[in-house]
Amino acid sequence: MHAIDIVVVCVAAVALVWFAAILGRQRYMLRAPGTIPLAVRARGNRWQYGVARFVGGELRWYRSLGVGTRPSRVLLRARIRVVGHRSPEPDELSSLPPTAVIVTCRDGDADSDTVLALGEGAYTGFVSWLEASAPLA
Repeated sequence: MHAIDIVVVCVAAVALVWFAAILGRQRYMLRAPGTIPLAVRARGNRWQYGVARFVGGELRWYRSLGVGTRPSRVLLRARIRVVGHRSPEPDELSSLPPTAVIVTCRDGDADSDTVLALGEGAYTGFVSWLEASAPLA
């Protein structure tokens, strides 16, 4: 074998292991209790996909692509409130399923809103989770 062939095989093996680690992490996380698939709208109109997990008074969101164990975003139940919800607009249907529920949330005193896309069942669970919090003083 030539040196270039060895390098190509090694790069392909590393890419395959990386891809398997990402898929394994997603499968593991989706099987844990209290997890839902959830997309978060990033700056602009781009959606970032991931898995969210209800842990006590927090909703921890992990990006789909990556092998990290820390959440990319944490929403605190005591600080978040739903501003509104809607169905996907026509230009969003290429990125989201037509049954998705898009939820606009305000996180405490933050200047910008957080926009989430959930399935219908996950939306019901999300709202129930929010309503289960203690009333704000």
